[in-house]
Amino acid sequence: MGAVILPVAAALRLRGEDPISLLADVGIDAAKVANPEWRIAEADWRRLLQHCVEVTGEEDFGLLAARQLQPQVLRSLGLAWLASDTVYDGLRRMIRFNQLLTTASRLHLEEDDTTVRVFSEATTELGAAVPAEVDYGLAVIVRMCRLTLGEYLAPVTVQMTRPAPLEPHPWEYQFAAPVSFDQPVNCLCWSRGDIEEPLVTGDPELARVNDEQSQAYLDGFLSPSTSREVVGKIIERLPDGPPSQRQIADALHVSNRTLQRKLKEEGTSFMDLLQDTRLQLAQKYLRSPGRSVVETAYLLGFSEPSTFSRAFKRWTGQAPADYREDVASR
Repeated sequence: MGAVILPVAAALRLRGEDPISLLADVGIDAAKVANPEWRIAEADWRRLLQHCVEVTGEEDFGLLAARQLQPQVLRSLGLAWLASDTVYDGLRRMIRFNQLLTTASRLHLEEDDTTVRVFSEATTELGAAVPAEVDYGLAVIVRMCRLTLGEYLAPVTVQMTRPAPLEPHPWEYQFAAPVSFDQPVNCLCWSRGDIEEPLVTGDPELARVNDEQSQAYLDGFLSPSTSREVVGKIIERLPDGPPSQRQIADALHVSNRTLQRKLKEEGTSFMDLLQDTRLQLAQKYLRSPGRSVVETAYLLGFSEPSTFSRAFKRWTGQAPADYREDVASR
């Protein structure tokens, strides 16, 4: 999931680095993060994390990035986890919907009367994960557990396949547990009693709704549609102006007629997708305090801010500035 870059970007800013520049260094277009459907290639993700370690000089950068994670980054999975009845239920949700986050590793759970162990293993042909990737992945799981129950919740033990760092203290501090390096598996071991405590924030209905969202996303991701591919190509090209249907057809290596037919079979059209994509991105950008209406207009391919304002009012019944004020007041 491309959104996992956001905590990395936040960690880079904390260290005085420009995340957009570092993303470009490894061939990643930062603008793609605006597309909620975008997924980053595993090889690019590994290069990014390794580059961050090299630029900052911090071998524990993966841990720092994980500390910046907010549940919204994990979309419906993060919200369902927060609404879980117990931390144990949250862990089971993470395992159930793991492919929503990544297809490069697999999580599985083993348990007995006193402990629950979560294992993470690579499923990619790229081989073993880079050290910062292991750090980030396991630390994200621990952070989500603590966000639901509190900072005092800690695993009993942590096993990591990554080589032993020069200074292990940051790992022991972050996990608040004994950490073993150079292990054959990545494993977080929890005390069953610690993670089966009922949570006062548990909300079964909210969790169920977000589970449905996660499953719907997963179903769509595992069965790619032409519409999804078209939206991705539209987002890539919008800053240069609204693309034509023929441009998108060429990008997808199909004829204009074939693209039109496939979209019709899915109950939509190119113009519908173009308008819906611009509207959704417009609302996303306008919710960001640091992005102006003028910048939003150009990011969406409008030649003039006034043209964007008229289009946005036609779509929503509100001027962009009024929409932003309404969002800020909620």
